[in-house]
Amino acid sequence: MIIISEVVHNGEVHFQVNSCFVSMFAFLHPDEKIVIRAEKDHIKALKANVKDVDINNIEFLSYDRYYDAKKYNWGFRIIGECIQIIKTLFTGRSHDDSIYVWTCLFPTGHLFLNVLTYFQKKKKHVIILHGELEFLKTENKKISEILFGFILKIALNISTKKNKYIVLGDNIKNNLNNLVSKRVLDKIFSILHPYNFSVDQNIQCLSTNASDLTIGAIGTQMLSKNSQLIFQLAERFKTNILAHEITFKTIGKVLPELNCYKTDLVNNLFADTFVYQEQFETEISRLNFVVFFYDNSAYQLCASGAIFEAIRMGIPVISIENDFFRWLFDSYGELGFLCKDIDAIQIVINGLK
Repeated sequence: MIIISEVVHNGEVHFQVNSCFVSMFAFLHPDEKIVIRAEKDHIKALKANVKDVDINNIEFLSYDRYYDAKKYNWGFRIIGECIQIIKTLFTGRSHDDSIYVWTCLFPTGHLFLNVLTYFQKKKKHVIILHGELEFLKTENKKISEILFGFILKIALNISTKKNKYIVLGDNIKNNLNNLVSKRVLDKIFSILHPYNFSVDQNIQCLSTNASDLTIGAIGTQMLSKNSQLIFQLAERFKTNILAHEITFKTIGKVLPELNCYKTDLVNNLFADTFVYQEQFETEISRLNFVVFFYDNSAYQLCASGAIFEAIRMGIPVISIENDFFRWLFDSYGELGFLCKDIDAIQIVINGLK
């Protein structure tokens, strides 16, 4: 039995990558019973997007969400995740050869699971590592982030021999060399960030026919992604924007920490609400370029799902260079423009006008 469990995210969050993992395991293990356990709206999104396998052969187990994303409470999230970990472990308690696949774990949940695995030494666990790896870096971090990094490091160090880890890119594993022990590194395997690259034909036909150059930043906008730079970039093209020659957009939530940078020169779509996938794809399809400002201070240890959304929709990117994007360009070809800094991005855009 293979039990795939998402105990962190609700609704459509991470559903793209998780649906790919479900398809991968079902395809690789056609004779194994596959059980998926996740929040009920996440299950709904998975069922609609799992490709190339018969979902009738997969058992879906849902639970009610245990936290309100609009009212963030660490206590509820930590306790709720631990409860869902226990319930997931009970799902496979009668099968000694069960393999558990954890699609995401918060550092506290990761530590909790690895403590419990000492009492279930016959079970095998595969843990997908995402952005929580950024907690391992201590430079310019808040005390809470340093604490979570310390908890994550303990969790990794006490993991049993039967625990294996997956990171979503070779560069991420390479960058972990100086942050984790060789014992932990030997249990980490790298794969390319899985993504469902199929696109609804109706959305594909919505590509922009506007006369102006339309450039957008997609996904959640926050300081750790240098998202404030889109507002600074727009200021440099103020004359062109007012002349309707260039349009700048953000598509996705804009965190309050960016309020002091906001300007009317940037059109913020879905800034205060969660954007559903269909709406997200529709707006991306209307862009000429997707712009990224990630540098290695933020994306050295995690992959960006947003760039895969741009690739999937066939929209070229303009980005500040970082290890992950450089690895993608070197491995899979030119996907747009990689720039040294915002000044270089400005030069590129001037050449596109």
